Amino acid sequence: MILRWARNLDDRAAALGVLSPLERARYDASPSDSFLLGRLVLRRLVGELTGIAPEDVPLAAVCPDCGGPHGRPVVAGSALHVSLSHSAVAVVAAASWDGPVGVDVEPLEQSAAALAAVGSVAGEASLVRWTRVEAVLKADGRGLRVDPALVSFTGDEASIADSPARYRVADVQLAPDVRVSVAVGI
Repeated sequence: MILRWARNLDDRAAALGVLSPLERARYDASPSDSFLLGRLVLRRLVGELTGIAPEDVPLAAVCPDCGGPHGRPVVAGSALHVSLSHSAVAVVAAASWDGPVGVDVEPLEQSAAALAAVGSVAGEASLVRWTRVEAVLKADGRGLRVDPALVSFTGDEASIADSPARYRVADVQLAPDVRVSVAVGI
């Protein structure tokens, strides 16, 4: 599993230059530096691992609910699994040849209300639990369409109550102000 991350969009023109026509339309409809930075980081990571130029990486994203171009990113025609996470302070991309991968990044500074919301959804008001749960749900491919309370952990392994799949979970220290967890199918 390999991670790449960034905080700031330093070269908007370069980032716009790697977008596919569908990604560009999505960006034009709702301009977001976070979206643009995420696609740039992800395309560069996939390019690094496959030898494909970032602008030629065959990324696809289809929402399983409505069919729109805003679903989980996949590398079309490749065994490489990818995941992308955006937060207010960073974007993290993960890739794995070994199995489905999920990544989550959250700023360590959270309001009491945000932590209470995490507790009500994840069963524990903890960023450690939340980032681990989100990483597992992203690796599973269903994301938050699955009740986060169905995710359970035994050491560094996780499972979801309604699935036989298992995931290895790791916590990664990228910077002192963010919490990052990654899950890979085993």
